[in-house]
Amino acid sequence: MRPAFVCCHLIRDELAPADFNEVEPTADDPEPMAWCDDCQRLLNEVGALTEQVEKFMDIVLVCEFCFVTLRDLHSRAP
Repeated sequence: MRPAFVCCHLIRDELAPADFNEVEPTADDPEPMAWCDDCQRLLNEVGALTEQVEKFMDIVLVCEFCFVTLRDLHSRAP
């Protein structure tokens, strides 16, 4: 199973949908990564993945299965 990374809010607030902003894996960064809408708003405000944004995101390592489970929990239906 591959490792994946999510912001702490997706873990802490798993019962309250927080949306799921997923970054497509690349050859240089193949692990799945996602964060909630609050993290996305801060990232948009600041304009880059700075130390401040990283501290707010508090990225957590999860397994690929947990990543998919969190995606299902936090993805809003169209």
